[in-house]
Amino acid sequence: MKEYTKEEIEQMDYSSMVGLVRERNRPSGGIKTISTVLRNSFLTNESKVLEIGSNTGFTSVNIALLRNCNVVGIDINENSINEAKQYSSSHKVANLTNFKKCDASDLPFKSENFDLVWCSNVTSFIEDKNKTIKEYLRVLKYGGVLVVIPIYYKINPPKEVVVEVSKAIGTKIEVMSKAKWIDLFKKISKDYGTPLELYFDEDHVYLDMEKEIESYVSEILKEKPQIESMSPGIKELIKKRFKYFINLFNNNLKYCGFSILLFQKRHITEERELFLSN
Repeated sequence: MKEYTKEEIEQMDYSSMVGLVRERNRPSGGIKTISTVLRNSFLTNESKVLEIGSNTGFTSVNIALLRNCNVVGIDINENSINEAKQYSSSHKVANLTNFKKCDASDLPFKSENFDLVWCSNVTSFIEDKNKTIKEYLRVLKYGGVLVVIPIYYKINPPKEVVVEVSKAIGTKIEVMSKAKWIDLFKKISKDYGTPLELYFDEDHVYLDMEKEIESYVSEILKEKPQIESMSPGIKELIKKRFKYFINLFNNNLKYCGFSILLFQKRHITEERELFLSN
């Protein structure tokens, strides 16, 4: 196992830290969000699913478990991909899952290949959103579902929080509302010539988990072989850096909400609905 230096730990971004500590890294709302999506996306055991930014495999593996369908997960972090493969094997769905290292803005799949593309909040981390969203649309079948779970600001955050989170994830965060996220996907899909119809929309707010952070960090790091073999000083630095990220994100999420948005890829743009329900 690689022995990290003090400088490497202190400069590590969140994605690299997740790959190191093998945090399961669920989507916003966790298993309940996955269940909600599956109940409303009409997948069968013959469906093909692509998860963008599969991280350590929680979403991909649980879709395979719940729907018994084929799931491909992509990520740019090799450690996360290796952990996702192990997690999949542990749940006996390795035959249904395939994890690849690749860039979301240049997907190595043929067009109209997937029944569902799950991009969650990954698009926030990507600089060229236009090109990347067009790639989501290219590989999604007509009539297929695009799952977007954006984290957005309900309250204007302090500038220093946005700057710090941007540095932590390695991408400049744009202070966007839910409406701006929806408009972004609809505009890019229209430009691409494959309009999206938003057919499911559910809003959520985050709880303040400050009192749980210390025990959570200790639990995640407990009995991890890749960390136990390291020197005591490096292990303590890893714990400190990981805890820093969790505290930072908890503070940021005080200003945020998230929504489960399900879009269907259509051949034509539908007329606007007038008499809506709440």
